Amino acid sequence: CVMSEYESSQLSGSSSASGQQQESSVLSQGGQASTSSQLGTDSSSASGQQQESSVLSQSGQASTSSQLGADSSSASGQQQESSVLSQSGQASTSSQLGADSSSASGQQQESSVLSQSGQASTSSQLGADSSSASGQQQESSVLSQSGQASTSSQLG
Repeated sequence: CVMSEYESSQLSGSSSASGQQQESSVLSQGGQASTSSQLGTDSSSASGQQQESSVLSQSGQASTSSQLGADSSSASGQQQESSVLSQSGQASTSSQLGADSSSASGQQQESSVLSQSGQASTSSQLGADSSSASGQQQESSVLSQSGQASTSSQLG
C-alpha cells in the first residue's frame, strides 16, 4: 500500500513540436494520487498532441489536471481524454484546451467522472478568447450516487 504517488511532466518553450504523446496512469489504494501533465506551453505550430491520463483511487483524493497548447498559435488536432474513478473522497477533473489561441480547429475533449460518494466536479473550458475557432466538441458526463455533482462548461 503506497501512500502517495506523484508524476509530473512538463514540456515548455518548444517550437514546431509534433506528435507528442503522453500516457500516465496512477493506481493508489490509500492516500493521495496526483497526476499533473503540461504539454506544449507557449509553443507555436503544435500539431497532433495527445494526452491520456487515468487515475484510479479507492480512498483519499484523486486529482487530474491537464493543460494542452496554452497560448499557442495554429494548434490543430488536440485531443484530451481524462477519466477519474473514485469510490470515496473527492474526484476532480479540470481540463483546458487552446486558451488564448488563434485559428484553433478540431479540438475535442471528453471527460467523465464516476463517483459513488463525496463530491464529483467537472470543469471544462475550450477555446476561450480565441478567434476563428471551428469544430469544437465537448462531451462531459457526471454520475454521482450521493453528494454533490457539478458540471461547468464554457465554449468560445
